Amino acid sequence: KGHHGRYSNTFFQIAEMIEKLAEYKKELEMELREILSWWIQKTIDEDHGGFVGKIDHENTTCREAAKGSVLNSRILWAFSSAYNLTKDREYREVAERAFHYIAEHFIDKEFGGVYWSVDFTGTPLDTKKQIYALAFCVYGLSEFYRASKNENAKKIAVYIYNDILTHSYDERFGGYIEALTREWEQANDLRLS
Repeated sequence: KGHHGRYSNTFFQIAEMIEKLAEYKKELEMELREILSWWIQKTIDEDHGGFVGKIDHENTTCREAAKGSVLNSRILWAFSSAYNLTKDREYREVAERAFHYIAEHFIDKEFGGVYWSVDFTGTPLDTKKQIYALAFCVYGLSEFYRASKNENAKKIAVYIYNDILTHSYDERFGGYIEALTREWEQANDLRLS
């Protein structure tokens, strides 16, 4: 009789835990939708493509702000990952928008890698190579490839990864050099911004 009571309590504890987890999952899914909805409503740049580069502390879109490669790569990763989780077509469309903007405006077609920033029209602004930015671009492109099976995204991700290995590895001390010029020379200014 004593064993059955313990099993019964354990069963109810497990059932209660499963119910709580289902509730938490529902809350997290709602939160995800809220966050991504804000990004869709506030950041898509219908005039110049891609996404706006800044929203100020009053939630006002700054249409002529510079656009950064890290932000765009994070948007690519977030919406690709959200699509992989939910299969929501709208998330994939936003990810595709991010991919095309990165491929068209942030990839340095002459020297490789990605620009740190472009102006609001997509013209290169700060052309330095920050390994931080290249790494985020690889993350975003890789997740987008998982979402879309777009071979060009995979090819660009591998290309940028190889740029990191080729140009950033510090053979003298090990590790990686963070900041390089557009032409892959070591930069004097190592700051991210």
